[in-house]
Amino acid sequence: MATVVLSAASAERPALQRLAAVLAAELERTGETDVRTFDLAKTKLAYCQGEFDCWVRTPGLCRAHDAEQEIVQALHDADRLVMLDEITFGGHSYTVKRAQDRIICLISPFFEKRAALTHHEARYERMPSLFKLGWMPRVDPAAARTWSELADANAVNLFSPHVGAAAVDDAGRERWPEEVRTLLASTATPGANIVSRGPLREALMAAAAGEPSGRRPEAPRTAALVVGSAKAKGLSVSQNLASALSARLRAAGVTTRIHAAIEFLHEEPARSAAKAVAEADLLVLVTPLYVDAFPALATSALEHIAAARRESAAAAQCAAIVNCGFPEPEHTRTALRVARHFASAAGYGWAGGLPLGGGGAIDAATPLDEQHGPARHVQQALDSAASCLARGAAVAAEAVERMAASPMPDAVYRFIGDMGWRYQVYQNGLTQSALRARPLD
Repeated sequence: MATVVLSAASAERPALQRLAAVLAAELERTGETDVRTFDLAKTKLAYCQGEFDCWVRTPGLCRAHDAEQEIVQALHDADRLVMLDEITFGGHSYTVKRAQDRIICLISPFFEKRAALTHHEARYERMPSLFKLGWMPRVDPAAARTWSELADANAVNLFSPHVGAAAVDDAGRERWPEEVRTLLASTATPGANIVSRGPLREALMAAAAGEPSGRRPEAPRTAALVVGSAKAKGLSVSQNLASALSARLRAAGVTTRIHAAIEFLHEEPARSAAKAVAEADLLVLVTPLYVDAFPALATSALEHIAAARRESAAAAQCAAIVNCGFPEPEHTRTALRVARHFASAAGYGWAGGLPLGGGGAIDAATPLDEQHGPARHVQQALDSAASCLARGAAVAAEAVERMAASPMPDAVYRFIGDMGWRYQVYQNGLTQSALRARPLD
């Protein structure tokens, strides 16, 4: 059995180095000799730019030429993928997320319904089982639960035959070998506990709901909006949403500033941007959904902002808008839990989240308030949410419900989406059969 390990272990993360040694010992104990480890902390990788070229320009291959090409080939050939990381707000760190975001070339762009929701079709006949081994310095049951749910959602999307997740901490270090052993032996089927859409909707609404602070709301004077998309200006639905929300907050008397996630890529500019965000009375993360969580760049931004907030005791609120390309907003449930964990870790009050399904129906190039049809419920949700946030209150349940409304029947969205992929590949001068290419076979 071939195993690939994507590891964030480094000298800066000595606990992960110790955990990596335990993992290696347990793999050896089971007789595994074909293990390939990618030390991502030492590997220079580009981040996913969200342009979907790996589906419509170079089908099945990422256009960036770096170590990710070796990673995806290794995953294609492997029976098992183990992701070793520090649990970061219930999800992955930037170090691992860079690599994870770019494995979408292993699946097809076409839509199908599985596990009660829309997902992409398979590109290859077989994919590796997925196991996530996460470390945290101390016990955090809520973050551990999110880590496990994220593993299951990722495994459903990746067509993994089996899935397992383990969250370990320093207090239970003597149990690490047993927990790793149990993880590697997992034969759980991804999505086995998803029997209908109803419970997913309940989980979404629970994640999106704001948490009462127990104090009288104070109207924010300043707001920082962080756009999580890596796309260029004018090409991002998230940027369009941020601009529309910013205009509403300004109309209510709040001074706003929009930050692009790219500002948090390099250390010095990142510290400066994080300091500016940390000093605002309100932070709103406006981001697309990448592999059931936030893009690597957005994750980097949150890591830097959390660090900057440790130097500031000022009370502030945090909210999130998560834009999903699938028609069902329920896909954003785990990402919104990650946002809640971030808010807690960074000392923010959680003001709630707005889950947008069918984000592909929003035109990125046309200002949101100039659009009609599928954009109408989004405009109404932002009207309501901005009114709440400008008063220092949590986002109203009405705003969450409006944003989560379906712009069209799910089956219609899937059909239009599939036609969109076919049209794009035609525009790029490729044959329709290229969309299903298997370059790694």
